Amino acid sequence: MVVKGCAFALIVGLVLQLTACSKNNNINPSDEEILSKKIEDIIPQKYVDSLTKLGFTINKGTTPPNIDGAYLFKPFTIKSSNIPNDPYQPGYVLNDGVIKLYEQSTTDFSIKMLGKNFIGAADTSVVTAISGGGNKFTVYGKVKAYRNGGYSFYAFLMSGEKDGNNIKNGIAGIINIDDSHAGFGTIAEGQGRVAFDGDYTSEPTDFNSKMAVITERGIMSSKPFQLK
Repeated sequence: MVVKGCAFALIVGLVLQLTACSKNNNINPSDEEILSKKIEDIIPQKYVDSLTKLGFTINKGTTPPNIDGAYLFKPFTIKSSNIPNDPYQPGYVLNDGVIKLYEQSTTDFSIKMLGKNFIGAADTSVVTAISGGGNKFTVYGKVKAYRNGGYSFYAFLMSGEKDGNNIKNGIAGIINIDDSHAGFGTIAEGQGRVAFDGDYTSEPTDFNSKMAVITERGIMSSKPFQLK
């Protein structure tokens, strides 16, 4: 009976210890866990994989550089697409893209983002995260875009390298991650494009002075038939 009692006590002790460890992990998640959860809430991994297949670069890590500021992507040039019969072929120059990044956090890896001429004439991310290390970074944003009486959710990703006041080798990717409420003239879920700054240097700019182009053409989310 003593042996059985000791064995039972040992089992109970192990269960309590494992439970305590599990609770501690939930209470005090690592930086990697915080960042991974935030990214997963923005873009499912299968769509990250879709963009990397199109040549988009992901910079991982929990020590990204501070990139607060507004930057101009010009000439904003198509790199690749997975849209069937897409007239936006590699080398096609889009309308200038402008992005404003601000309130970057080093504790929960959040950052706020405003854009012009990426997904639409004006884009606001509903949730955003940043990863990276050294001078390299990747921004992940989820954007709700309205078009023709409906809306879709897009993931917008941007990578680059902070170089003084500039961003070097800037590249952006967009992909439709939910078209269940889409209006007419929207690219389908899973479809996307990757584009880059054609002179490989995205310089600081005055975000408010740059006009958003009110058009269905020349932006990353344009549907192919709208381009003909």
